[in-house]
Amino acid sequence: MPVDAAVTRLWETFRSGRTRPLAWRLEQLAGVRRFLIDEQDALVDALRDDLGMPWMEAVRSNVAAVLSEIALATRRLPEWAAPRRLETPVANLPEESWLYPEPYGVVLVLSPWNIPAGLCLLAATGAIAAGNAVALKPSELAPATSSLMADRVPAYVGSDGVAVFQGGVAVAEELLTHRFGLIHFTGSPTVGRKVMAAAASHLTPVVLELGGKAPAYVDAAVDLEATAKRIAFGRLYNAGQACIAVDHVLAHETVRDELVAQLGKAIDAFYGGDAALSPDYGRIVNDAHFDRLIALLDGAPVVHGGGHDRTTRFIEPTVVVDPPADHPLLTEEIFGPILPVVTVSGPDDAIERINGRPEPLSVYVFTDDAAVAERLLTETRSGTAAVNSVLTIVGNQSLPFGGLGESGMGSYTGEDSFRCFSHLKSVAKALGEPDDPSKFPPFGDEARVRLQARLSGL
Repeated sequence: MPVDAAVTRLWETFRSGRTRPLAWRLEQLAGVRRFLIDEQDALVDALRDDLGMPWMEAVRSNVAAVLSEIALATRRLPEWAAPRRLETPVANLPEESWLYPEPYGVVLVLSPWNIPAGLCLLAATGAIAAGNAVALKPSELAPATSSLMADRVPAYVGSDGVAVFQGGVAVAEELLTHRFGLIHFTGSPTVGRKVMAAAASHLTPVVLELGGKAPAYVDAAVDLEATAKRIAFGRLYNAGQACIAVDHVLAHETVRDELVAQLGKAIDAFYGGDAALSPDYGRIVNDAHFDRLIALLDGAPVVHGGGHDRTTRFIEPTVVVDPPADHPLLTEEIFGPILPVVTVSGPDDAIERINGRPEPLSVYVFTDDAAVAERLLTETRSGTAAVNSVLTIVGNQSLPFGGLGESGMGSYTGEDSFRCFSHLKSVAKALGEPDDPSKFPPFGDEARVRLQARLSGL
């Protein structure tokens, strides 16, 4: 179906009211759940074709994460969707104050190629739960996954309320010419600016999940073996192609050398000494990104790894120590299995370096010193942060996930997904009590005295 006709049908479905009842929302969520369960094997195969994604990573990030989100939304939806009574200020009595969650309309989800099914359906879960019709645009850079979703998702959901659009940049650009109730985009800051500019023509609100250069500070007081394992995992998950991956390490000068040695040990332990033979290590999404990553290694002081094979888009887990400050590894988001380690003199130096760059999606701090951890948390700005942990915040439904500044705007997952895709309408309800006579003109001395007395009590 042409884009124009498909978007028109989604708006017709929304305006008909069919997406508003909880029964419709729960039915669609159940359909997405059945898709993930029934098509798991096909989805894993598609992700392997697109990204060489290992089974564990494919299922964790593209299936389990969404199933968990659906389970929470299904269980809590009646509570989330119910109007909520709030306290009413004395000056507004006799009235009641309420918040009514209502859907935005038709939500456009533009999802990325690195977690192509998981991030698309994670956003879709929140949008559906909030009562919206949904237009899903999976990334064309993951063609096998995009094709699978376009072919099979409609069999599990009401296609008049949930549509999947397959195609490249031209399709995305055509979608962006239409008015939507809200646009949710995950990708690069460059494309995010284009999405925001297109949305401005319709005054459409946007949620942008963008990424950036997420730093990890490693303090002198820390278990280096455990830290190295966690950082290596956080850098190399999906071959480093994750927006919340550790982008670079700021290592205290007293532990830098031992940390680098422990990183090498962790990498070898994870992938058996030859990552090319490991079933648990992925590949780069396409030749263009492969070439970009190899170019980043030009002139870089590699101390571990560096091997690569363009025919299979394999890049060995690579550690670089102290590249020049103006080296692209330290100025551009890497988004691949290359980890620069930069020597710093301590927390002050690390904080200054972090604050000298745009706000990242996450800041990681590894330390056994609670005071140092608190300094990094309170003296730097980021969308999210973690202490002695990596990546887990994405799967924590108690915490909203989102960026700040250059790394994005808005947040979702868990109950925050329902809020993200809902307009919380403020409602004042007058009660049946008589109005205060001083509310209406003519205003005499008594009305002024009563108002002044009220002001004095504030």
